Amino acid sequence: MKKLFVILCLQFITACVFAQETVKPTDEFTIIGLVQKPITITLSDLSREKTVSLENFKVTNHLGEFKKEYKNIKAVPLLPFLQQAAIISSSPKVLSECYLVFRCSDGYSVVYSWNEIFNTEIGKSIFIITEADNKKLSDSSDRILVISTMDFKTGRRHLKGLASIEVKRI
Repeated sequence: MKKLFVILCLQFITACVFAQETVKPTDEFTIIGLVQKPITITLSDLSREKTVSLENFKVTNHLGEFKKEYKNIKAVPLLPFLQQAAIISSSPKVLSECYLVFRCSDGYSVVYSWNEIFNTEIGKSIFIITEADNKKLSDSSDRILVISTMDFKTGRRHLKGLASIEVKRI
């Protein structure tokens, strides 16, 4: 009986460890936290923005191993939306203490520093995909999809189902 209990417990633990939450597609995301004006960006807002062509984008894991490729990408830069929200700070020095938490519908989160986004080329390389593999964003199960094209290991900040971006301070 004890052996059966141990086996059942191990099976349960294994199932929990290897279970993956499904990414629920999102139709909007919000920019909240230390901003002058919280903003909600919808799919229709994104469809009105000017897009850029990025050709193809390969997703790699933390070891640099290929996982997926998006082809014929059209995207909208994220930076103008973040600038529109206007981060609150009492002085420019305070901005160096700010960071942005990108949260997805499945609970996955990624952190960027204020300096990384607003003070380096990386900020210009963060995009919201509006079309990939000849599919519009609204038809994609990955929506809202965000990529960072300057990353070496692209999968770490490859976000599916973006739900919010929260500005915080350390």
